[in-house]
Amino acid sequence: MSRWGNSKELTQTSYGLVKQNPGMIRWTVRAAIHGAIVGGVGVLVGLAMVLLGADKLDGDGASGGSALGVVLLVVGILVVLAAVIGGLTAANKQLAGLVCATDDVLHGRTPDEQAAKDAAHSRLGALTAWSAISVAVGALVSAISGDSDSGFITSLVRGLLAGLVAAVWAVVTTLVMPLIVLEDLGAVSAIKRSAGIIRTTWGEAVFGSVRIGARFALMFTLPGALLLAGGVVLALVVGGPVIALGAALALAGVALIVVGAVKAATCRNVFGVALYRWATGEGALGPFSEADLRGAVRVKGDPVPAA
Repeated sequence: MSRWGNSKELTQTSYGLVKQNPGMIRWTVRAAIHGAIVGGVGVLVGLAMVLLGADKLDGDGASGGSALGVVLLVVGILVVLAAVIGGLTAANKQLAGLVCATDDVLHGRTPDEQAAKDAAHSRLGALTAWSAISVAVGALVSAISGDSDSGFITSLVRGLLAGLVAAVWAVVTTLVMPLIVLEDLGAVSAIKRSAGIIRTTWGEAVFGSVRIGARFALMFTLPGALLLAGGVVLALVVGGPVIALGAALALAGVALIVVGAVKAATCRNVFGVALYRWATGEGALGPFSEADLRGAVRVKGDPVPAA
């Protein structure tokens, strides 16, 4: 089976399991909501402090005012950073609950939501560390990418390099969440073990999670982006009586993008748990077959996907 055909099977299998257990998708929805609230509120507070500090520096030449401005700037930046990490941790805590629920379903057990919440809460320290590391790597990727003022060739090379780093990081950390939740590992230990499993078992790469995301991007994100762009053009460029239609199209586009993101995140986490159990010797669980999971990986130097 081709890689694209395998991705279709993985997507259908993962999403079929989610549809049979609709409680799974609630974890991802809560992850988005909790992350947005915690991160959003914190970022707004931090930005307000940064702006107030900048205003103090610009409008008050006295040493006392300047010192207060510097303090507000520094504290505001730290608050923004803490808010981003806190928002990501809030989201990851819900995704940790999804890992527990998925593991129950794959083993034929009825998901215990309270037990999943308790397990996620008990891993809060590791989840916070994992969020901080993710933010640091994201900042590194952004720094590599740079801005658009570096010239076309330089920007292209930096963009490709940043994409490569992000892709490698995504592959290496494929199993981090299941390892934190199901093996109670710390963030650094989980990253090392995830990288070790992938390197020693498969050597080259894990494709399944990336391809699942790509399929949902084609089904939801791309049409949503087109609707959003078309709606904005109608509302702002054409104007007049079609403003309402443009706004409706833009909202429909945003809704498609959000739905696609939630479904893709849920299916990637479900696939990650199934892949983790298979990689650690339990075999294919639930609706996943050996062919599904073997097709998600490719051993270095072996032309045929294999476990």
